[in-house]
Amino acid sequence: MNIDNNIIFDTVNNGIIILDEDLKVLGWNKWLEIFTRIDETEIINKKIYEFFPYINEKKLKRKAKTVLITNNASFLSLDTNRFLIDIPVSNITNPIYSSMQQDITILPYDLEKKYICIYIYDNTLMCEINKKLEVANKELKDISHRDYLTQLFNRRYFTKQSEKIKAFSIRNGNIPLSLVILDIDKFKSINDKYGHIIGDEVIVSVAKTLEKVIRQSDIVARFGGEEFVILFQDCTIERAYELSEKIRVMIEQTSVLCKNNKSLSVSVSIGVAEFKKEDEYIENTVSRADKAMYKAKESGRNKTIIA
Repeated sequence: MNIDNNIIFDTVNNGIIILDEDLKVLGWNKWLEIFTRIDETEIINKKIYEFFPYINEKKLKRKAKTVLITNNASFLSLDTNRFLIDIPVSNITNPIYSSMQQDITILPYDLEKKYICIYIYDNTLMCEINKKLEVANKELKDISHRDYLTQLFNRRYFTKQSEKIKAFSIRNGNIPLSLVILDIDKFKSINDKYGHIIGDEVIVSVAKTLEKVIRQSDIVARFGGEEFVILFQDCTIERAYELSEKIRVMIEQTSVLCKNNKSLSVSVSIGVAEFKKEDEYIENTVSRADKAMYKAKESGRNKTIIA
């Protein structure tokens, strides 16, 4: 085979490899020489899977056979690493990928001699754009679920997820679910006396305490203002009360630094309720916990009361 005088072979802006049916390299164009830094003389007449041991020999042979039998081009699907030949890329221009991301097309080149042609297209930029879009979409989705100040889940997300958890609980033999509502005591007075900036710091401080206590399977959300809600999965009312008391004490022992290095201590009132079948919806459990929380406030604040 003579491809020495093939101008297109050496000027096209893609990698081109000519292989026989045993995957022996018969042609290796300038594009590949430049990007791989492997001269044609080094690889010619060598089996490609022996030169690059990470290439799946059986898969490539199977694909080559199909192309020769059908006399049609075929796209080679790539697994975890999206490349046939590992070509490093600059971390400056392509910060997401360390290797060139490639699209691979296999075509029949000479049916009589059973030669195939492999085209390697550099698809790194498109893969990078898609990855950035994927990350951006995930961030947008996450933002829609989060409270802007505390980064806890918001009420809308909590309501949606808690109904799913409730359905799972019922379907699996009524796994106990307990719900906790807590409200920062005298928060309006804090805002009036210290200002909204300090008020926001108090809210964030309480949110951080809640995140320390809950498990990955639990959901904590800011319900609005100075009110928070937690759904404890696989948790009895007794255990939820213990956790609520732990939260109450931790918040009581935490202080927020104000002007002139003065410390501000806060407390919370907590209501606890366990989901019951007659509640039907989690919102009804929320309502019972809310009433218990107001009883805690009315009886002196800084208390936990079970509905």
